[in-house]
Amino acid sequence: MRSINEFFTKYLNRHELNHNYRELISKALADPDVQTFLAAHSDQLNEAGVEKSAAAIYEYVANKHAKTGKGALSAAGYEPFLRVNNGYVEVVYQPDDQLVAQQRADQQASRVTMVNLPKDLADISFNDYDQQFSGRLPAFGAAIDLTTRLIQRTQSADYVKGLYLCGPFGIGKTYLLGAIANKLAQQNVGSTLVHFPTFAVQMKQAINDHQVWQRLEELEKTPVLMIDDIGADSLSPWVRDEVLGVILQYRMQERLTTCFTSNLTMNDLETYLSETNQGQDATKSARIMERIRFLATEYQMTGPNLRQGATN
Repeated sequence: MRSINEFFTKYLNRHELNHNYRELISKALADPDVQTFLAAHSDQLNEAGVEKSAAAIYEYVANKHAKTGKGALSAAGYEPFLRVNNGYVEVVYQPDDQLVAQQRADQQASRVTMVNLPKDLADISFNDYDQQFSGRLPAFGAAIDLTTRLIQRTQSADYVKGLYLCGPFGIGKTYLLGAIANKLAQQNVGSTLVHFPTFAVQMKQAINDHQVWQRLEELEKTPVLMIDDIGADSLSPWVRDEVLGVILQYRMQERLTTCFTSNLTMNDLETYLSETNQGQDATKSARIMERIRFLATEYQMTGPNLRQGATN
């Protein structure tokens, strides 16, 4: 350590250096963290790199102090560290804890795509789910089991059958889908939640924009698709056959996990799908239901309307 101090003393005594610069460097060299670093790396430093080292040490101390509110940090969200490179000291920057946490949150949010659904779904979890009503517990257990199997599967090609959650308004069906999506996102599994009635209306509008197939493809290929409130829209044969049918056919062929929520049981949904604004068609309804039954297991949920109080 003595030789290192001698290197810096010799450098600071050079006549071309002005007084203010000497004071700044001397103060930086006296920083306890700098002293600890120099002591630990004394055998790796040489006199030839003293000038570069002095500038780096000053930058490190200045930005370290900025992190504690004593100045403007030049690299916001990052904190400085010292390291040795080819015999001299240099300063490098790494994300601080706050930035790392924000980056993780942003990455997690990017793995969940919500289409026409409340933003507060992004903040819910299984831990917040009210389990006091027995009529919701089988679906709750199935949701946890589904999430676990999706996280633990060894290959993306391994098929995990989804859930069909049905029950009255406000029972917590959509909440469970949101909890599944958020838990999957924490484990780097992407998903898409779509409010189907609104999506159906937008698909009709997309015809004029020539964006129908692009929007269909987004839902077809997402790793985990969650279709919310199926059976609540004003149905047309085109929406049933060319939107819903196409999406489900692709996902059945590719064996992609798909979940649903509805106020209707599967049997009631089949009846609903057979009745369009152009008449009845039981055959096409049966085809849609064949795909839904392949993709999802039905769970009927009972209990009070929790939207009148709690949101789950």
